[in-house]
Amino acid sequence: MFEGIPMKYLFLATDNNKMQLYHLLLNAVNFKKNGHEVAVVLECASPAILIGISDGSIKMPVFEEAMKLEIIDHACKACSAAFSAMDAAKALGVSLKGDLSGHSDLLPFAEDGYQIISF
Repeated sequence: MFEGIPMKYLFLATDNNKMQLYHLLLNAVNFKKNGHEVAVVLECASPAILIGISDGSIKMPVFEEAMKLEIIDHACKACSAAFSAMDAAKALGVSLKGDLSGHSDLLPFAEDGYQIISF
């Protein structure tokens, strides 16, 4: 367990790349389990991966672990729509947000002290 001051980290997924998302989630889960506040945002092309996770064509147990730890904050609403991933997000229980012209607004995270880590 982390023995210093807990930090806040936003892990930002941006690409339609399952290995990239896997490594992002692996690190996000690790940070959470070690006492940090963690949020994951799926932006740009990354919500497309939710389709494969939802239909079972992509096996990613770390995604399920991240959901159980409640660290996946949301997927971008506009990007999910653009990649036809809205139904998959809903089926998986991933919130959709679009406070910045339909897209994810990262400013509230930054103002709340989150360091942004992009994959």
